Amino acid sequence: MSFDPQEQRRRRLSELAETRGGKTALGRLLGYRDGAYIGQLLRGERPINEKTLALWAERQPDIARQMVIGEAVSQGLPAGAIPVPPGKQREIVVVGKVAGGLPERIWNDGDQPIGATDRVGAVISTDPLAFLCEVTEDSMVPKYVPGDFALVEPGTEPELEDDVIVRLHTGETLLKRLLSRRNGYRFGSYNNSTVLSFPSEDVTWIYYVAYPVPRRKIKQRW
Repeated sequence: MSFDPQEQRRRRLSELAETRGGKTALGRLLGYRDGAYIGQLLRGERPINEKTLALWAERQPDIARQMVIGEAVSQGLPAGAIPVPPGKQREIVVVGKVAGGLPERIWNDGDQPIGATDRVGAVISTDPLAFLCEVTEDSMVPKYVPGDFALVEPGTEPELEDDVIVRLHTGETLLKRLLSRRNGYRFGSYNNSTVLSFPSEDVTWIYYVAYPVPRRKIKQRW
């Protein structure tokens, strides 16, 4: 059975309306005059899109999070991920490296990644699970310069020739280009011709890297 996010969201919204005292009460809680807009969403007359969820996340974060819990789990994402509308800049957390690489699990069951530091970057990304990590090696120069940061979007399936972050079972994390998925994985670099090959069982995860982020865009969160 294919996953229908609109049906899932309408079902969650209906459950929330019941637990919050009805459509009118829920609508007022979300900043509307009455429950008319909620009714339109429930009947499918209007889509419950990412722009709407982002607005609710600003007004009532708990409600927005409840809306996507079932959807996130159905897609293999952690509960609590709240989508943001395309083109909206937001603060994305920097995840620190430990024991030579990034954590085996980036996200727990909450809304903060494991290994989150006190640094963030103001970046545009539609991936609710996006995070930043510092570039420490020079094999991807000139695109990725040591000291800058890579924007990682786990919600995007990487394709061949995409830039990726690779975590090995040894704990090592590599920033590379995905060259092949046949009989394991092959990865390349930008500034040399070295090709690294690993059997599938040696790789914990591979995440898509969208683009580099200059160090000047990183700031302290607190």
